[in-house]
Amino acid sequence: MIKFFNKKKDTPNNFKKIELAVCSLLIHAAKLDGCYEDIEKITIKKCLKKLGLKEDEYIEALFNESEKLEKDSIQILEMTKEIKKLNYENRLEIIEMLLTTIYSDKNIHHYENNLVRRVAGLIYIEDVHVGEIKRKFK
Repeated sequence: MIKFFNKKKDTPNNFKKIELAVCSLLIHAAKLDGCYEDIEKITIKKCLKKLGLKEDEYIEALFNESEKLEKDSIQILEMTKEIKKLNYENRLEIIEMLLTTIYSDKNIHHYENNLVRRVAGLIYIEDVHVGEIKRKFK
């Protein structure tokens, strides 16, 4: 579990910037293929629980706020700015959650693969490590 989710909240709406960044990125990945399904939403919420968020009401509120942010954001730079501050292991965990979300609908689009490559570059993840995570899903 990533410990940064256990720190105090740092945004006016009581969400941490990193929580919003991770959730928005996962939502963006789910929407990228043009088919945003319930299985993807459920997977994202499970990922948030894995990160240490326990309360369903809080997760739902964070998810709703992140959907608004993702809709208004056109650049993944905004979403990855906070993520790249994490240690390498935590960033790897984010990549794994990104792939978990992408693979959840069993329909892998080339835009989604491109997103993983771009995000990995922006948060300084080695290609070899992304490949190792991808092999888990195949």
